[in-house]
Amino acid sequence: MSSLVRCKACNYITRESKLGEVCPACGFQRSVFEPYEDKVSPRRRFLLNLDLHPILVHFPQAFVSMLPPLILANLLLPSFYEKELAVVTSFTALLLPLTTVGAFLSGLFDARIKLKRLSPPALIRKIAAGSALLLFSAVGGVIVALQGFTAETRIYVLLLSLASLACAVLLGMMGKRLIPVVLPG
Repeated sequence: MSSLVRCKACNYITRESKLGEVCPACGFQRSVFEPYEDKVSPRRRFLLNLDLHPILVHFPQAFVSMLPPLILANLLLPSFYEKELAVVTSFTALLLPLTTVGAFLSGLFDARIKLKRLSPPALIRKIAAGSALLLFSAVGGVIVALQGFTAETRIYVLLLSLASLACAVLLGMMGKRLIPVVLPG
């Protein structure tokens, strides 16, 4: 079994035996790699390698990015497949909070496994943004569930979907900064 090495330029970690002449992630020469010791227990590593959060987070991202254009199409082109757009928009608005719950819970699980606690300041900010996304998407979903996607509810659902989209973008930016965090032992 070969030892692990880490690229000092980008933090890419691989087995020394699999490393070519350059870092596969950033292209720097092999000489920038240093020995690396994985301090994560095999059980925690197994759970992290399931990649539950990265997988589950893509569902709400897809729905939250689809919702505003669907609503705008319905508003700006009212006779363009009006009934079909209303059905697709309603379906998307109803699924968004459900997928957001899955992403939120998997994010908490992932953070707990990686960091062993949920109290670091960057994580608290991420939990707050995730909670806001969950709230905005849930309110939009409840409006559609109770009142349908009608002329009266379109603007409210549009505003809530735009707020949800802003939260999703913020979460992505925050998550991107947390990727290289070294896991404690």
